[in-house]
Amino acid sequence: MLGSFEFRGAKIAYSTKGKGRTILLIHGFLGAKEIWNDFESRLARNFKVISIDLPGHGKSHCIGYVHNMELLADCCKHLLTHLSVRKAIVVGHSLGGYVGLAFAEKFPDSVLGLMLVNSTAKGDSEERKKSRNQLIKLVKKDRQKLLDVLVPSFFSLQTRKTKWQINSYLKMANNCTEQGIIATAEGMKIRKEREIVLKFAPYPYRYIIGAQDSILNPNQLIKETEIGQFGTYTLLDDASHMSLLESKEQVFKEIKLFSKR
Repeated sequence: MLGSFEFRGAKIAYSTKGKGRTILLIHGFLGAKEIWNDFESRLARNFKVISIDLPGHGKSHCIGYVHNMELLADCCKHLLTHLSVRKAIVVGHSLGGYVGLAFAEKFPDSVLGLMLVNSTAKGDSEERKKSRNQLIKLVKKDRQKLLDVLVPSFFSLQTRKTKWQINSYLKMANNCTEQGIIATAEGMKIRKEREIVLKFAPYPYRYIIGAQDSILNPNQLIKETEIGQFGTYTLLDDASHMSLLESKEQVFKEIKLFSKR
């Protein structure tokens, strides 16, 4: 079922399917809820599955000039409340993982488990912040050129040869407004380090790591799984930063198994 709700004056789109224990799926930067379509259909046989278009992405409107992670977490909590859901397993890809961590920090009693797919609890390095600033400048100058260059960089060299997965993600990216791209980049740039969330997490958390990820260091991510008592990980040899597309079947199995705990 497709639906929408109002959050801080903005229309936010979502989809929901199935019954049972709830899984909340949160897409990454420049993505949309459609990236989870195949996962949603299959997981809905055993779970209630909810996916959201974050503000400025997909069919959701922008909220302001900076979409910080706390704001996006509030938006996700508002969605769960709208659907009368008290607790959920939170699964976030990249940006979605940053949002998931902020959600877990603000609403720990609403979290049954946390899965970070190609994501990290660390904040941006100074080098990464400079890269975000450059992105913001480029999107103002030529949005389409930026997307055409940026989106392929999320994928492994092998995936770039086939292109269809890149084109699929680029289609979602093209639905992001300029304001949405800038507001989200600004929000990621100022996000807090949230390793402490993992250290004291009373619920299981699991990392899905792409061995070929050129954006996040796989070895660093493995170390993050050791911060808390209940951290585990899976390392996908053939995947880069887009594991949920490049190793879709493996990621599906990981989410299903994790959500059954």
